[in-house]
Amino acid sequence: MSPADGGDFPHELAGARILRDPGAILLQGGRVLLTFVCGERPPAAGHLVQRESLSRWVAECWQPDGADQWHGVAVLDTLPTSEGEVRGGASSARWRLAAMPHLDVAPARLAEHVRQAGASGREVFGFLLRHLLGECPAESPEAQSHKAFATSFLAAVATHDGFIEIVGTPDTGGYFAQGWSMSLQPGRTIIADASADLALREAEVAVFERDDILPPGRGFCLFGKFWGEGGMPGSVFFERDGRLLRLDMVRGEAVTLSDEGAREHVARILPRLVAPDATIQSFRRVCRPRFAGIDTLSPGTAPIAAACDQVLQAPDGTLLVLGWLLDPLQRVERMLVKSTGNLYCQLDAGWVPLPRADLVQGFGQDPRFAGLLDERDVMHGFVAHVPAARAETDGAEVYLELVLDDGSCLFRPLGVVPFATGERLPQLLRGLAAAEAELPRIIEGHLAPFLASVQPASSLRRRGGGARALPLGGAAGRRPVSAVVPFRSFAELQPILALVAGTAEADALELMLVTSRATAAEVQARLAEAFAFFGLSGGLVVAGGGESHAALLDLGVEATAGERILSWSPSALPKGAGWLTRLLDEAAGLRVPGLISPALTYEDGSIYFGGATGQPGEWLERGAPREVPAGAAEIALIDRDALRQAGGFSGHLFGDAHAHADLAERLRRGGFATWCSGSVEFWMLDDPAADPAPLDRMIRQVDDALLQRRLQPAVAEVRAA
Repeated sequence: MSPADGGDFPHELAGARILRDPGAILLQGGRVLLTFVCGERPPAAGHLVQRESLSRWVAECWQPDGADQWHGVAVLDTLPTSEGEVRGGASSARWRLAAMPHLDVAPARLAEHVRQAGASGREVFGFLLRHLLGECPAESPEAQSHKAFATSFLAAVATHDGFIEIVGTPDTGGYFAQGWSMSLQPGRTIIADASADLALREAEVAVFERDDILPPGRGFCLFGKFWGEGGMPGSVFFERDGRLLRLDMVRGEAVTLSDEGAREHVARILPRLVAPDATIQSFRRVCRPRFAGIDTLSPGTAPIAAACDQVLQAPDGTLLVLGWLLDPLQRVERMLVKSTGNLYCQLDAGWVPLPRADLVQGFGQDPRFAGLLDERDVMHGFVAHVPAARAETDGAEVYLELVLDDGSCLFRPLGVVPFATGERLPQLLRGLAAAEAELPRIIEGHLAPFLASVQPASSLRRRGGGARALPLGGAAGRRPVSAVVPFRSFAELQPILALVAGTAEADALELMLVTSRATAAEVQARLAEAFAFFGLSGGLVVAGGGESHAALLDLGVEATAGERILSWSPSALPKGAGWLTRLLDEAAGLRVPGLISPALTYEDGSIYFGGATGQPGEWLERGAPREVPAGAAEIALIDRDALRQAGGFSGHLFGDAHAHADLAERLRRGGFATWCSGSVEFWMLDDPAADPAPLDRMIRQVDDALLQRRLQPAVAEVRAA
């Protein structure tokens, strides 16, 4: 909108609302603060139209209790005249100035106006910050001038309420102040530090009686963890019953304490302080002993013993702590993991207890614990996830801190061991197996968040380079589909070889078999004979051993060249000929490309994949492919490019039970989909290894928790939509 030229500006504004008693405060950069009084509330945003100019108008108004008028303050781009007209908001009403504003450059007029309005000085202060400091570069001369004006306004509008006589910077960090006040109340309080960045800050306040101060005045101590390197605060401001109050530095010079002196002073005055428990605890922390890099826990004579047997660190910095605590007299109030890099975590606030019968036996002969340990009580161990960032531990000392009931502390340095891959996960899980009843809680609340950034060992092993295949059968050129078949014995592989032999699938498939070194040594000659007999073509990939099923698939994929990959388990067998052609046709016509699996039914005709599990095969939907949450783990056709973009079959889980669901989730994130065929059906055989070992069941639980954590943001996004 261009400035008004005055041609249509009315000389008589009949019916216009009047902004009375206007006052203008000139600011750095040409901007203006306008104070006014009016009978109706003007718009919060709009424009001030004058004969020769157009100025942006941003205002805030307050109505004193019981009054029928509004007091307001506005920020303008130019100095207004009495003929200015305010336009803005949804209303068609207009406001004009009653007269030429009184001019000023100091904040005293604004402070008096705010007091008359009964407005919150803090709210007006916030208005100044938003509309003055918020609209110019932070280090510009204009910003510095606006900051000085806002600070002066605070001092002018606030009522003096007391003095600060002692200030300190304890070695804990933070800011300590002591003095007297008429209104400051104990507990957590919001204060404004006018000498720094004008930010509102949180402080803990405790009070104490002083004979030299008449009631309601009394002594106070405040401590805020906001202390930085910006210089010692001067006056501080706080609110009480809607009034803005000010505490000034004592005339002359306040006593300044630092490090050890500040901590000793807080310790001396602590018995006199009155405040809520949480506030008193913050002052206790100020005067508590500090970690000096040595073990003060082990040499102690009290019946207290503790250790962290393992402190593991994931790639993203988070920690998993396994340890124990013997405290038969219950003297330990808090058990913490901390670091000199500002890590702070209370272990006992969320740990899961673990049985440690060996501790009762081991410390039974220790004189400190004579007659104090009960052999029936073995729950002295624990496991705890510690949220941490790399910056809090890298290059820092990590230590255990025990806070006792008398306020004293015991320390023990801790060693942190990297846990970048899942190679040691089985060992970790075996150590937790004794806590079977608590295992779901341990996995969901502690292991899953710790393992979120840990790389599965199987997916690392397969990235070492391209896998080599021992050729089987005759050279038949490049095939459109590479079938990757992990197997454990020649017997389970025979049905696949027999069913493919002599079919159209044999001409379209490259059969890439994957097995362990031990199995390969047993069956290589027989496989060569079988491939020659059945007229098949493909190869044998020899794995190192210990790989998951998904990792074996990835090894096989590396040795193939087909544009499409068929992941195929020997437990899935086709029901008839021509299945590959139909499956390829369906894949080519998918609305969203990705992965497609045949339907799978048991020998009794009940459904395994493709409909309601366990229901008769008649429940299968025939016709076009239908989108499903995940493909079948036993058999699936997928474009090589989609698989590459998804990161392979192994993904980010540690076992096989949920690998197909993990792959589906990664495919969806890449814009692909998973489908069930409407025309191809396979038999699903009973798997002799279907009942997993205890360790495999634990890994399945871990994977389930990890998958659920990854799916939660997607679920929340869908619900929000």
